[in-house]
Amino acid sequence: FGLGRFTTEEEVDFAVALCVKHVSRLREMSPLWEMVQEGIDPSTIQWTQDAHH
Repeated sequence: FGLGRFTTEEEVDFAVALCVKHVSRLREMSPLWEMVQEGIDPSTIQWTQDAHH
């Protein structure tokens, strides 16, 4: 989507609602978001690379 001079308030509200909906869905799928919700700081995690690539 895009915003421009002729974008109506209704169109902006619609786009925002869709963004909120899809971000919520993606967060539900994310184990990282679940960790954040549990109070784990992602910057403290020591990430490793899978050797099976």
